[in-house]
Amino acid sequence: MLALSPHHFFPMGWQPEDITAHDLHYEDPFACYPYEELEIGHDDLLRHCSVVAGKDDSSSSTKKLCHNAYERDRRKKLNGLYSSLRALLPESDQARKKKKKLSIPLIVCRVLKYIPELQRQIERLSRRKEEILLALSRPEEQSHCVRSAVQYPMVSATCLSKREVMVQVCVVNKDATFSFSKILKVLEGEGLHLMNSSNYTTCDGRFVCSLHLQAREDFRSECRIFCEHLMEQVKEQARHGSNLPRSLWM
Repeated sequence: MLALSPHHFFPMGWQPEDITAHDLHYEDPFACYPYEELEIGHDDLLRHCSVVAGKDDSSSSTKKLCHNAYERDRRKKLNGLYSSLRALLPESDQARKKKKKLSIPLIVCRVLKYIPELQRQIERLSRRKEEILLALSRPEEQSHCVRSAVQYPMVSATCLSKREVMVQVCVVNKDATFSFSKILKVLEGEGLHLMNSSNYTTCDGRFVCSLHLQAREDFRSECRIFCEHLMEQVKEQARHGSNLPRSLWM
C-alpha cells in the first residue's frame, strides 16, 4: 500500500486568511509529471485507474492517487482564475496589499465591492454624456455654453478609485489664459498630488488638459460629492487666475 499524505485532501469551503491561491503546493507521486499530461477529464482518469487496477493489487491506492491528480489539476485551474480576477482590481488597491498576498475570500469580497462602483461610474458618465449632447442640440444652450467658456474653462472630474481622480480642463477661447500652477495648488490643498498629465488641442482650437491625481488616503466623502466639490474649486480658481502665457499650460 502507498502511504497517502494528508496534503492530498483539500477541505471544502474557503481557506483561512493566511492561505492564498499562490500557497497551495502539494507533494505527491504525480508531481514529477508535466502539467499538460494531467489535463484530462475525471472519467478518463477513472477508466485509466480501472485498467491499472486490473494489473495491480493495490487498486484502492491507485484510484485515490488518480483522484488526487485530478483534484490537483482542478485546483490549479481554479487558482489561475482567481489570480486573473485579482488582476482586474484597481492598481492602487493591489499596491496597497503588495507586501501581503490576498486570500481568495478577500479577492472575491473586493471584486464584489468594486463592480457596483464601476456600474455607478458608468451611469454617471452616461448621464453626463446625455446632458452634453442635449445641450449641444439646442442652439440657445450651445451659444450660452460657448459664451461662458470664452471667459471660463470647462472642468470635469471623475473618480477612478477611492484614491484616484481624473480632472480635465477644457479651454475654448484661444485668447483665454489661466494660471496652471495655482490650479495645481488648489488640487494639492485638497490632499491630491499629480501622478501624470497630458494635453492636446482639438481641430476646432480647443485646448484640453488631463490631470491624473492621487490622494494620500481614501476620500472622506462620496466620490460624486468630492468630484463636484473639486470642480467648483478649480473653476473658482480659474476665474480669479492671473493672465499667464498659454505656453505654461504646455
